[in-house]
Amino acid sequence: MADKDYSPKNLRYRRLLERDVASGRSLYSDAWARLKRDRVAMIGLLVILIFIVIAIFAPIIPGLDPEAIEPRREVNGETILPPYRPSMKNLMGTDQLGRDIFARVLHGVRVSLLVGMVARGLTMLLGVTLGIVSAYYGGWIDTLIMRITDVFLAFPVMLLAMVITLILKPSLITVCIAIMVVGWPDVTRLIRGQALKLKNKDYMKASRALGARNGWIIVRQILPNCLSLIIVSFSMGVPGAIMYEAGMSFFGYGVQPPTPSLGNMIADARGYMTVCPWYILFPGITLILIVVAFNIFGDGLSDALDPYAKRRS
Repeated sequence: MADKDYSPKNLRYRRLLERDVASGRSLYSDAWARLKRDRVAMIGLLVILIFIVIAIFAPIIPGLDPEAIEPRREVNGETILPPYRPSMKNLMGTDQLGRDIFARVLHGVRVSLLVGMVARGLTMLLGVTLGIVSAYYGGWIDTLIMRITDVFLAFPVMLLAMVITLILKPSLITVCIAIMVVGWPDVTRLIRGQALKLKNKDYMKASRALGARNGWIIVRQILPNCLSLIIVSFSMGVPGAIMYEAGMSFFGYGVQPPTPSLGNMIADARGYMTVCPWYILFPGITLILIVVAFNIFGDGLSDALDPYAKRRS
């Protein structure tokens, strides 16, 4: 008989597991209970939800047309308005073409969240699939996938993304595809490592001995046991995708004008930093808030889903 593991870490984990079983709480309900006690993570979640609501309702808010031009005043030959006004109109001022910065920031948030969610979702779909297939089947399939992964990891990420958008022509869809192409290798390696640990578990061997098909084992046993890691990887990867989009739009390889994006707004504001600092300040602060909110929420979610990080009162 194999020796039992009486290490303090293992015994503590077993005691916590027994308490969860006795209370009837599932892994995810218990994780949510721990997450709610993390005030910083909940603040991050609140900020994310606020931005999501903004992204959903920005197109239907009356009077917030990101392309409407309002010529009023000229600074260095450009039409522009300061943000300090008593009315809600032009709350953040206007840009060099007389367009409302507030409206463009709200629509830029919509673009950033759309690219972040969609691009990261596509990245996770491809990376998780290749990682599980590579780990489960092994052999030449594992070797082939890992060597392709190594090739993609050898390229500078931003440069590769720009080359892809240049070949396919810059657009919102192209940006999502480019971010997926540069992001899947890291996800594949992460999920492959987890799947390799699960592959040799006793219940996996028992399923194969009982004649379970490979597809059933992958979908019903390996994938659910990787779900916590997938959720955390998705939440931690969204801010990276948002930053990639902003960087590509800043250099002109991302979302193209007149569609507002936080990246191309910051790029347009570079020449007005001294005379109109609010022009670059508002989209810059908004981008920072989105990224920081996702990062702190992802950190809290990672701790909440980690069974060894339980902090019970």
